[in-house]
Amino acid sequence: MKKTIGNPNKTNEDLINLIKKTKINNYYLENQKDFRDRILKEIDPSDHVLDVGMAMRDRHKKINSEILETLDVNDFGEYPDIICDICSDINGLEKKYDKIICIAILEHVYDPSAAVSNLKKMLKDNGIIYGYVPYLYYYHAPKDLQFQDYFRFSKDALAYLFRNFKEVELFPIRGRISTPLNIFFAGKWKRYAEKTNINIYLDKIASKETNQKQCSGFNFIIKK
Repeated sequence: MKKTIGNPNKTNEDLINLIKKTKINNYYLENQKDFRDRILKEIDPSDHVLDVGMAMRDRHKKINSEILETLDVNDFGEYPDIICDICSDINGLEKKYDKIICIAILEHVYDPSAAVSNLKKMLKDNGIIYGYVPYLYYYHAPKDLQFQDYFRFSKDALAYLFRNFKEVELFPIRGRISTPLNIFFAGKWKRYAEKTNINIYLDKIASKETNQKQCSGFNFIIKK
C-alpha cells in the first residue's frame, strides 16, 4: 500500500511556478557585451555600493557612487574595506547598500543559500543585486585553496535560490555550442575567439531554449 508523506505534489507545483515566473533574457547570448558596463550605467551617484570580491576588476574605479566598499573573506592589506564571511556574520551591514555587485562569488561560498539571505539583509528596500554564476564551467579554485570552488547553478537552482526576492532576471552566457568550446580551450576561447563574435554565430545553430539550458553561466539582476 502506498504511503504519502506531506504534500509532495503541491511542493513540486510551487517549484514549477517559481521557475516559470523567472525571467530569462537572451541579450548576452545574442550580443558580445560586457555585463559590467551595464552595471556602471545603472549606478546612481547617490548610491551606496558594495562590490563583493572587487568583481568589477578594472571597472571598479569607474564606479561613480556616494559610497563604494569592497568585501572579502581574506585580508590582502589595502584590500578589502570589509573582511567578512557572507555566509555567517554580517552584523552592522544590514540595509546599508542600494546596489550589491556579486560577480563570480556564489560558486566559491560554502553555503550559497545563507550568503544570498545575508546579501538580501544588506540591501536597502528596493535594492538591487548584480551578479554572475557559472553553470557548465570548469573547476577553478587555486591549488593552495585560498578560496574554494563549491557550486554550479542551473536556471532552476537560481529561481529557488532567489525565491524570496521581488524580481529575478537571468541572462544566459554562451550557448550549446560555445559553452563546451570554452571549457575545452579554457581562457583562450574567451580571450581570443570570442573577440571575433564567433560564439554568437555558432550558438545560432542551436535553438534559443537549448542555449538557455546548456549555457556557460548566468548574469543576473535581482530586485528586493
